[in-house]
Amino acid sequence: MLIKGEHIEGTPAELQVLLDQEANTTAFFESLSKSYKQGYCDWVGSAKQEDTRKVMADMAMIMLRNKQKTLKT
Repeated sequence: MLIKGEHIEGTPAELQVLLDQEANTTAFFESLSKSYKQGYCDWVGSAKQEDTRKVMADMAMIMLRNKQKTLKT
């Protein structure tokens, strides 16, 4: 869990690998504002275990394919 105000630097590797495989999803992700992208990166990257980060990255990709800006919609 991240402390309030703390962020993950860059895109987590687990998410980047999946984004590299889907140009359309990557284009949508890149079109998001910095705060929306940071939300996805923080969510995926804050998981302590690698397996959990992979599951979260898979879930993030589903949301991004559906053009969801935030995790809450």
